[in-house]
Amino acid sequence: MQKKNLLLACFFLPVLLMAESMRLEISFLGITVVHVNIRANDSLITVKARSTALASLAAEMNNNYISNYEADFLTISYSKKVLQKDYSEDRITFYDRKKMIAKRKSEISAERTKDYPIHKESRDFFSALFYLRSKVPKKEDTLWLDANSIIWKATFRKIKNEKLTTIFGKMETVKYEISFENFSDKEKERSDMLTNNLVSESKKLFFWFTADAEKIPVKAVFAMKPFPVVWKLTSYSNE
Repeated sequence: MQKKNLLLACFFLPVLLMAESMRLEISFLGITVVHVNIRANDSLITVKARSTALASLAAEMNNNYISNYEADFLTISYSKKVLQKDYSEDRITFYDRKKMIAKRKSEISAERTKDYPIHKESRDFFSALFYLRSKVPKKEDTLWLDANSIIWKATFRKIKNEKLTTIFGKMETVKYEISFENFSDKEKERSDMLTNNLVSESKKLFFWFTADAEKIPVKAVFAMKPFPVVWKLTSYSNE
């Protein structure tokens, strides 16, 4: 669908009333290492991440995520099936906001099954991404993440408007910086490379959203040293 048709549709319909599909590539040192497919429809976000053939030799990834959320993108349940070269997960977490706890059940190990405290606005990584889209273009705001069973405060701040070459052509975007603060005073658990490992007090995350009604995430950079990890949107549809 052409960009102008997408803009016309979104003039009448809010974000996510229709189904969105995005495909992104993750690159490191200029080499594409992972392909990510995201589909959002009504109250469900499904994500599939697969490593490229070349990257699989060093770090295989075959991960699946499902986020079920309610109003304001607050997570109801979040499932992860992670198959990495030397690590795996198969779990689902339910969020009880009345008791302020998350109930996590692992299909791999009973030791990984547990209850832990959450913030009243805790979200998983992907529901937080869509919530962030709904909040821009505010200059600065915060959101709360559940990552590695830790309560994280994420502060996002508008850096600047910037023209980027995207799959839609050269267009105006809004660049945001996201920093993280651990509010649980606990050590991070080992987890997947795609989401929870991006949450760190020592590193920042940058997002570029289209400067229009759709606020499509066209680029992201994880400021890891010595070389950053770059996400770029390669296809998009809004059905």
